[in-house]
Amino acid sequence: MKNLKVLGSLFTILQFVLFTGFASTGNSTINNAHVDPVVVENNDIKVTVNSVSGCFTVLEKKSGHLWESDPWEKAAGLLTLSDAKGKKQTVNISKSKKVQVLRKDAATVSIQFMDPVLEDGSVAKGVVIGTQLKLDDDAATLNVLVKEYSQGSFKLLDLRYPSRQFSLKTDEDKGAAVIPQKQGVICPSYIFPMNGGRFCKWDDATYNNKSVGTLELFNNGTGLTMPWWGTYNEKSAVVGILEEDARPDMMYNINNNGQYLFNPKGEMSPYQRVVFLDPVWNLDGQAGKMAINYHFIPGGDYVDMAKTYKMEAIKKGYFVTLKEKAVRNPNVNKLPGAIYFGVYGGYPHYVNMPGMAFTFDELKEMIRSIHDDLGVNKAFVHAWGTFSNFVPHNFPISEELGGPANLKAAIDLAKSYGYLYSSYHAYSPMLENDPDFTTDLMQRDEDGKLMNTGSRWARVDPKFQKSLAQKNIENEISYLGLEADITDITFAAYRENGKEGRLELAKYIDSFNLVNGTEHGQEQWIPYFDMFEGMTYLEDRPLSVISHPAPLFNLVYHEAIANFGKIQDPDNEVTANGDFRIKALRSMLFGRGTTIFFAPYEFEGMRSMIKMAQKLVSPVHEETFFAELLSHEYLSVDYKVQRSRFSSGTEVVANLGPVAQKIEGDISIPGYGYRITMQDGSAKSGHFEVSLTVD
Repeated sequence: MKNLKVLGSLFTILQFVLFTGFASTGNSTINNAHVDPVVVENNDIKVTVNSVSGCFTVLEKKSGHLWESDPWEKAAGLLTLSDAKGKKQTVNISKSKKVQVLRKDAATVSIQFMDPVLEDGSVAKGVVIGTQLKLDDDAATLNVLVKEYSQGSFKLLDLRYPSRQFSLKTDEDKGAAVIPQKQGVICPSYIFPMNGGRFCKWDDATYNNKSVGTLELFNNGTGLTMPWWGTYNEKSAVVGILEEDARPDMMYNINNNGQYLFNPKGEMSPYQRVVFLDPVWNLDGQAGKMAINYHFIPGGDYVDMAKTYKMEAIKKGYFVTLKEKAVRNPNVNKLPGAIYFGVYGGYPHYVNMPGMAFTFDELKEMIRSIHDDLGVNKAFVHAWGTFSNFVPHNFPISEELGGPANLKAAIDLAKSYGYLYSSYHAYSPMLENDPDFTTDLMQRDEDGKLMNTGSRWARVDPKFQKSLAQKNIENEISYLGLEADITDITFAAYRENGKEGRLELAKYIDSFNLVNGTEHGQEQWIPYFDMFEGMTYLEDRPLSVISHPAPLFNLVYHEAIANFGKIQDPDNEVTANGDFRIKALRSMLFGRGTTIFFAPYEFEGMRSMIKMAQKLVSPVHEETFFAELLSHEYLSVDYKVQRSRFSSGTEVVANLGPVAQKIEGDISIPGYGYRITMQDGSAKSGHFEVSLTVD
């Protein structure tokens, strides 16, 4: 027995020597044996790659925080594929028959996952995923690249890589996921005070698939407006910035434990609730470089993430400032402090809509009243319903409503007040109720089959949109003496398909040097437009239940593009985003202009809100319009009390909740109240009240 123990000890020593010597080369070929990890590091971060699984961790040295790998399955990546019979499944590539980790140089690690193991234990022979981790020489930045892939006899669909990386443990890590959807949201990783039924919705969502989903990049309707996202805790932040050619989706898992995966079996999930955000790379016909740069920020949060991305946005050339635009076109100076008025009289949905259509004389009287009776100094009037044809044919000016001369008289009055004006224009939609509806302008695929048949707002082939604009827009601008133009919907997304046609349209509209606006908007269109209408929030998306609005877009682009509320979510309407009080307070916090949208018969009911917006929001908007939004913070545990600071010197503190709360200095901010310090040092404070008048 003694001899056996000695032999065993010698064998163990021999193993140690062999494996230590092997691992020191930086090359690791794995066959279910222990091998030392491969490490690369610089002054800021240390990356450790597990030689068995290919998973990695990142130590952010200044804070000492270790960002770990997948907490559920120790999966470096999750590959979705289908076999010859079309059976689709998702596999953990760390369970491949062979994982090879190679340290290429002092900053680079190459990882190959070969022959993944399928659900039934068989092997996907010939399937290879090759990735690379590369440190920046002198910054806390890690480039993660999906370098190559081979599919063997399988069809590779998508790859989540890295998967569940940089996650937060719910109620252990106090932090948040940061997601630039619309203006932006943060999703806290812990339970916090929530009144009413909101907590019920939040907690229910964390145990089912309502807090799990994917978001498309560069889609302001349903996806991400900027190519970055991240997580942070009390020690450190990590923000991933995409090299955007590959256009991955982002998967979000917000305080979810994967219970929905086990419900069909009647089992409890063995996983902890966590927060993570994954890039989902499309491998089915993929084009473009599949890379994401992770920046690590000691003590950072969502503001630091946005400012980190801002430096990248400037490099990409999207950042043309409003000051630069005002030099080119002084009429941009009519936007600061302006109230954006949408007057709906029909069109594009219906021409001369019954009960809502206005005459041009009535439009003129509304403009006079806004100026003379309500004292509005600056305004942008956007009139819906001035043409006789349906979109995308934005002509002729309706004779039934008064004809071109009377519309010009209304516009001339607006211009005499210093107001901007545009009729509604759109070049991408076609509606079935149009008596002249045709498929001739619709986009078709390579086989001639109609595309986008279910989308009334995106039917027109982008290659035709500039020519549709050319039919009348120059005549309209010339005759009416227009100084502004609004183009609806076309620029809501930035897709590869049809990009050239949309770019031609943007450049054509920009060539008139008007004050240009568009619905939604994306960062790529900022050089061609002065204002976006609709960088607000969505009522029917899960993230609205489990997150808090944050001005991520404006922290990046505030001094480059003017943002106003959404026509379908104006400040005068009560929606999931709040009532006039909340929207007015948020407008000041975010550096946004007021939007009032109404049909003519509703105008009288808008007067009180217009007066309040002119008195409260407009002065702050005017002062901060050209300024950078320097910071934003939540001052109360329920996220209701917030503070923003602008480079103009303006500071806004606002309470978006009904209960008075104290901030530092023992200062109490009333429910729906505000405390504003203007750039000259003067202070304004007050609050909204609900009153009742009994006749």
